[in-house]
Amino acid sequence: MEKHSHVFEKFATFENMYDGYLLARRNKRYRPEVLAYSANLEENIINAVNHLQWGTYETGQPRPFYEYFPKLRLIHALPFFDRVVNCAAYHQLWPIYSRSFYEHSYGSIPNRGQLAAIDTLTSWMQYVSGKATTWYIGKLDIAKFFFRIPVEVQMRELMRPLDDERMRWFLDTAIRCDGRPFGLPLAVTDVTTCERICGLGMQVGSLISQTTANVVLSPVDHYIKRVMRVPYYIRYMDDMMILMPSKTECWEAIAEIDDHLQENFGLQLNDKTAVVPVGTGVEFIGRMVWPGRSSLRKSTSLNMKRHLRYVMEHYSTGELPMEYCLSVIQSYLGLMKHCDCDDLRNKTIEDFVLVRHHFGVDDEQIDDDPLF
Repeated sequence: MEKHSHVFEKFATFENMYDGYLLARRNKRYRPEVLAYSANLEENIINAVNHLQWGTYETGQPRPFYEYFPKLRLIHALPFFDRVVNCAAYHQLWPIYSRSFYEHSYGSIPNRGQLAAIDTLTSWMQYVSGKATTWYIGKLDIAKFFFRIPVEVQMRELMRPLDDERMRWFLDTAIRCDGRPFGLPLAVTDVTTCERICGLGMQVGSLISQTTANVVLSPVDHYIKRVMRVPYYIRYMDDMMILMPSKTECWEAIAEIDDHLQENFGLQLNDKTAVVPVGTGVEFIGRMVWPGRSSLRKSTSLNMKRHLRYVMEHYSTGELPMEYCLSVIQSYLGLMKHCDCDDLRNKTIEDFVLVRHHFGVDDEQIDDDPLF
């Protein structure tokens, strides 16, 4: 593997930090913390570069909050000053790391994403369903992936293509953040009250953590394809799918992958792991996937209906503006556009009616809006 040196020298420059600022403020430029940073832009960038070059940079205190959909997660939002530094590091590191990424890894990678992953899996399932024998699909999910990766494993994989001690210092600083523990016990069910573990996990919510997640699992991808020679394998972050010509081979491959994760990465598969015939369909990144087609999960469609009822009710009382309501319905229509759910889409358009009953305003309906 090619080793890259002098990465830190390119990272800790005014020009690169300004590029990081542009990336960090994208679609957020009018938020108060971004405006405050931008008001003293040159001074803030010079300050960041100096602290990096002097070796005195320390990560600020992240702001924790909970994300409740699709499941309860604890997210840590870094101060904007640190997000600029992380984005600047991303500019230099991503071209190095992305060279070794598996071609069918789709999570948090530009020009890939969920739609590309779904299209690839459905086409594979359609192809193998035409074979004489029944093929099986194995669904693998790593238990508490972001909260169980040992810090030493993160550093080992991040430094594999690098030969730069100053970059090692920065990455270690960024991963450990302000020193707070990020790890979770394997069997925990309530993330709001459990005790955190030091030396495990990463700060979920930063660009560095997204990059680290892909870098850590990249060797797993190559092991599955090059050593195990699994014919069809796809990954979206920590969700993996394998297609094998028999149920026995599928379970044997899953067992070997689990052993490899435990021995080399301190990770393991969770109890969601399953093997089913390809024609049965399988859940993958929020959708039900069959050979040649996909649809929304039932829970996703139910949550969408609840959200749209909430929007209509609170628009009627004047609590929600028209712009927000339109953005919600358009986002859901865009989601359904790429699924096999024409009946659901037509029913959603038919039922979504906004009527204002507030402060004597006349009724206003948009059930016939040309946007839909």
